[in-house]
Amino acid sequence: MKRFLSFSCSFILVVATLFLAGCKTPESTLKVFVRDKDFNLVGDVKVKIVSSSSSTPSTAKYSDKAQTNSSGYVTFNLDTFFKLQIATAREGYFDIFIEKDGIEGSGSVRVTYQTTSVQTVQLVPPLN
Repeated sequence: MKRFLSFSCSFILVVATLFLAGCKTPESTLKVFVRDKDFNLVGDVKVKIVSSSSSTPSTAKYSDKAQTNSSGYVTFNLDTFFKLQIATAREGYFDIFIEKDGIEGSGSVRVTYQTTSVQTVQLVPPLN
């Protein structure tokens, strides 16, 4: 009986360890959708995110840039940002700047640790 209990406990411990080792921590991501003046999604748009200098509480300096895919969005992985910031805050504020063929747009977003934040920014043609 002792041998059976010892084996059972060992087996349960090994299974629990393997289960916990396979768990993935959630990522901190920002997904930016870009739309034109007619609200259609636009691909191949340059997107730049910069930590907001006027946020309260202040956000650590960070910037990244990417280009939207053919579906009209881009995803930024912000895990490296939160590794720098995690001791002080579990959120960050970012300004978003977009540009395609001389048409620009901007927006801002609040991103929280280990969640996916979504923001839509519109390309605004200049007034003539």
